[in-house]
Amino acid sequence: MSSSRAKRSIAVVVATVAMGTMAGIAPVGAAEVDPLQQQIDEVLANTEGGVQISSYEIAWNDGEAIMAFPLPGEEQAPVSSLVAQKLQAQYVGLPVDTREPAVSDASVVAAADDAPPADEEVIAAEREPYVSGAASDSCPTEVFGNDWYCFYQYKSFKGRRLQWNATHKNLVYFSKFDFENRTSSWSNKGAKTIKVYGRRYAGQDTSCYSPLWSENPHERSASANWDNAADCFLTN
Repeated sequence: MSSSRAKRSIAVVVATVAMGTMAGIAPVGAAEVDPLQQQIDEVLANTEGGVQISSYEIAWNDGEAIMAFPLPGEEQAPVSSLVAQKLQAQYVGLPVDTREPAVSDASVVAAADDAPPADEEVIAAEREPYVSGAASDSCPTEVFGNDWYCFYQYKSFKGRRLQWNATHKNLVYFSKFDFENRTSSWSNKGAKTIKVYGRRYAGQDTSCYSPLWSENPHERSASANWDNAADCFLTN
């Protein structure tokens, strides 16, 4: 799929789901700096083909890869937003109204920065939900195809979350997502085996062939064997 076509497809999802989410949010003043948005802007500037789909997420290639950032004051990235979940469902051929189990739970609340103004009624399902994943990782569950696998910026599934679903017989380079040498924990929710490698020479993706670790199906690790060393991966 071409980059322009992918961006149009994502734009439709964002327009239909996120408009209600962002309604009523006051624009940030020229002198103010939004740390979260600044991080997102840096990743977009350092990569190609990425599209911001929510206040804390970037998607590539119609949701094939999605990066989520922790909200201000949080250590872990939230569960996938409604926009991201819609893309996840579409990507694996599920009904677009497929949702993570936690999203329909009473414990889910609207993210503070996406809360609607008091005088505006917004349907709860249109808000961008978040759950603090303090007890576990927030990699998409088997509800979304049983094959999602995630890499986390910090140990114990903290920091940015970068997730995939597809089989990749050829190496996928983390540099394409501004995530090289950033993985400190991981979660493999599906039946694939993920093989992770590091570069022999700094800055050279072509030298990414040094085996670091293998992720067996339905396993996860709160502390990667080789901290901040992963540069690429492939799957079975």
